[in-house]
Amino acid sequence: MEYGSAVRSASAAVDEDLYTRGPDGGLVTQSTAASAIAEALERSDVRPGMRVLEIGTGSGFSGALLSELVGAAGEVVSVEVMADLGARAADLHRAQGRNNVVTVVGDGLLGAPGHGRFDRVVAWARPELLPEAWVAQAVPGAVLVLPVDVTERAKTGMMLRARVDGDGTPQGEAFFEGGYVELHSEVLDQWWVPPRGVDALVRHEGAAWWLSAGWASGDRAAAERVLRKLAVEGARTPLLAEDEGPRGIAPYLYATRAEELCTVGAEGLGWGIGYADRQGAAVFTPGAGEVLHAGDGSALLRLRQWVADWREAGRPGHPDLVPVLSRVEGGRRVRARL
Repeated sequence: MEYGSAVRSASAAVDEDLYTRGPDGGLVTQSTAASAIAEALERSDVRPGMRVLEIGTGSGFSGALLSELVGAAGEVVSVEVMADLGARAADLHRAQGRNNVVTVVGDGLLGAPGHGRFDRVVAWARPELLPEAWVAQAVPGAVLVLPVDVTERAKTGMMLRARVDGDGTPQGEAFFEGGYVELHSEVLDQWWVPPRGVDALVRHEGAAWWLSAGWASGDRAAAERVLRKLAVEGARTPLLAEDEGPRGIAPYLYATRAEELCTVGAEGLGWGIGYADRQGAAVFTPGAGEVLHAGDGSALLRLRQWVADWREAGRPGHPDLVPVLSRVEGGRRVRARL
């Protein structure tokens, strides 16, 4: 993506390693890739003098970039659930003279109570819904850029750009690619198993394997059998071309196969989307066009058909999807349609 002069200037003014590297040179917990941050900030259109609510302080690098974008006349309020990360970022901002950043330790789902309203809301952790608290703290015309779940299945999220209209209602404008950890009200000590959406969990050779599927919560025993088959008997079959990949087809499946879709993950192996039933499963492996599958073969056939349908539709991706927001308790549910 091409970045405008404001984002380029902000990036040049901030020492990334200072924020994202610890004393031993290793990456700080919850550090987001600079390119992903830059894309989100470009889409946020942050301008001098604005007030920005940041959800997920992390290393503090994104907050420093926001500090540069809003300038001395603006303000950034950054919310972090992990007290040590929040304190570290606040110390770095202070040492760098970035006095327009206020760090708050708390539950990001609640926004920043007592800190007024904002022109922009930017989040680096994925909520289940677009939280009502964020919308309530956004002024009319505010832009919100955040990762959000777009199906009921675990790990199925996209980045959303929305705008708050004159009566305070958020309207979805566009989706784009981006993967972030789940936003959670408590500090978590592991991320191999998602904190929400998992319907079955087994261990194989010490590693956790999990499954998220619409039918699985009502038949956990069958779901566990499928997981064990995948862990023990799983075979790999190429299914996507080199220029396609799982991330290419994922938006299409989120929009058109949300009820049938499953996600499967394994400790140390990552996670993938696909199809599962009581006879077997077939899921794309991370970063490749291969499918991991086991069972009677019906799941693999189903996935082959989905790939064929996607190709016939012209291989639609994130820019082709329309965000659909509906009000529910606690916020707005976000779904995608073609």
